[in-house]
Amino acid sequence: MPEKTKSLVEMMDELFERMERSINEILRKGFMKPSFDLRHCCLEPLVEISETADELIVVYDLPFIKDKNDIEIKATPRSLEIDAKFKKPIKLEKWGTVQKETEFKHYHHLIRKLPVEVIPDKAISRFKQGLLEIKLPKIKPYTIEIE
Repeated sequence: MPEKTKSLVEMMDELFERMERSINEILRKGFMKPSFDLRHCCLEPLVEISETADELIVVYDLPFIKDKNDIEIKATPRSLEIDAKFKKPIKLEKWGTVQKETEFKHYHHLIRKLPVEVIPDKAISRFKQGLLEIKLPKIKPYTIEIE
């Protein structure tokens, strides 16, 4: 059976999808935002987002956090937010002048738009040696049969 040739519209759709994924990846990596918030005395943790066929995996680097009970995770089908409180405030002496005067009290990170829709109540998370891993199952498209 001969291979189906893609139409120009299908090729353009694929190109735009790849471009959108690339732009989202740049924004997710924090290209255009600071890694701290002086007003709320919080730091933004390093984050890595990856996908498998079945799930979205988000890994946070949370140094200074020792107890999983100090971490709060909130999720919706399209967003993910974490907040992790320090046992005692942290001052970063080697940073710039403004940050030297601030005592940071927690980590905070919000992903307003996940790359795929997920099922938040089926998510699992694990915290070990300062790494928080969150596995969020993807919503699978449902095929509707035509009668």
